[in-house]
Amino acid sequence: MLKRGIIICCVFLTASCLFANDLPFKSGEELKFDIHYKYGLIMMKAGTANYRLERNNYNGENSYKSVLDFKTTSFFDSFFKVRDTISSHISENIEPFYHLRIINEGKTFFKEEVIFKKSDSSFSEARIRRENKTALRFDTILTVNNLAYDILNIFVFARTLDYKHLKIGQNFKLSTFIGKEKVNIVVHFDGQSIIDKSETLKYKAYKLSIDITDEVFSSPKSAMEAWISDDDNHIPLKLKAKLKIGAAEADLVMYKNLKYPFSSEIKIPVR
Repeated sequence: MLKRGIIICCVFLTASCLFANDLPFKSGEELKFDIHYKYGLIMMKAGTANYRLERNNYNGENSYKSVLDFKTTSFFDSFFKVRDTISSHISENIEPFYHLRIINEGKTFFKEEVIFKKSDSSFSEARIRRENKTALRFDTILTVNNLAYDILNIFVFARTLDYKHLKIGQNFKLSTFIGKEKVNIVVHFDGQSIIDKSETLKYKAYKLSIDITDEVFSSPKSAMEAWISDDDNHIPLKLKAKLKIGAAEADLVMYKNLKYPFSSEIKIPVR
């Protein structure tokens, strides 16, 4: 449960309409996050997540392929070693095509595919297929009556929103598929915010609070909070997740090959 919550924290950002006129990313972009786990008053580094995005092709159609690798630190490896990779294809019009999770967590290993048949505001359908080292575990079809994305393409999709024209309190509904489960999501736009990175550095950001109906969280209401850069790149700067046991945080520590200059920084003069 803790592993699943931390992984969701690595990749979760979302909303459902009001697209920006231009995609805020380009092929070759890379992001790196430090993942921390908090239990009581104790905060410790749990792992790192590396994200990259590139132009690709899926079944003869142009796509963007995104990949996220997550691994725990050597300290956390003694409790639950994680070496997971998830990847997704999405169209140039931000329509989900395909998602693959390769889960390698101690004695647990499986591959899970999500093949999207349809995804729009009124109906979405996907085939979910999971196999481990020895057998096919399930092969099923899931449907929902709203827009659906896999957990990694939600991350891509959220960045295409035109945040300058969202209204505070505006909310959006959509779904994702994890295993054989349908996960309901409501995203609330909370407006502009400031993140304190250090004594001499702050970030301008847009803040989202996210309701998620999933057992890994302590409560569906505001299960996660996310901060997205207040510039043309819309990269995630910070995420927080309230888990049933403790809490997880993801903080951006490195970026490369952004499409636009990173202009969310506020540098404070040293006195």
